[in-house]
Amino acid sequence: MDVSIERGTSEARSGPRGMDVSIERGTSGPIGIAKHGEPAGTVATLPRPAATLPDRISFATPIPGFEDERDFTVTALDAHGVLYALRSAKTPGLRFVVASPGRFFPEYAPLLDASDVSALGVSDGDEVLLLVIVTVTNGIGDATANLLAPIVIAAERGTALQLVLADSELPLRAPLLQQAG
Repeated sequence: MDVSIERGTSEARSGPRGMDVSIERGTSGPIGIAKHGEPAGTVATLPRPAATLPDRISFATPIPGFEDERDFTVTALDAHGVLYALRSAKTPGLRFVVASPGRFFPEYAPLLDASDVSALGVSDGDEVLLLVIVTVTNGIGDATANLLAPIVIAAERGTALQLVLADSELPLRAPLLQQAG
């Protein structure tokens, strides 16, 4: 899932791999980066290439609990680009499984504050990607995703951070595969 930081605009377009994304700033829309107290912007549709996941990322602030780990490589774990591995460049055995949340949680729409992502060095018009850390214990059937603390990546810069969202309603362990009921 990708978002573009833009002041006073809103756009809807197809993101990477066909995911529809609504991009907003200054509103409490489905996904966006907002500046507190900023009025809603005007609607505009702007064609632009979708951001792609970089091969390497560097965390502006380390993932909590991994203070010595900042640099990671990004590799696809499947041919469809659904699951990825973040592998530490410093510690060969350290790996996080991550996924784009839109594949599994189409209603997942966190609102990111511009001050929260300022450590990434992004500015108006820069695209950022959201990933969620996936925990797999015995197999994909019991896998869960951390929706409370997504990884935000500045695609062009290759910088990232894990952002703990203020929305306490979001689960830390959401089942990756929804159970048929």
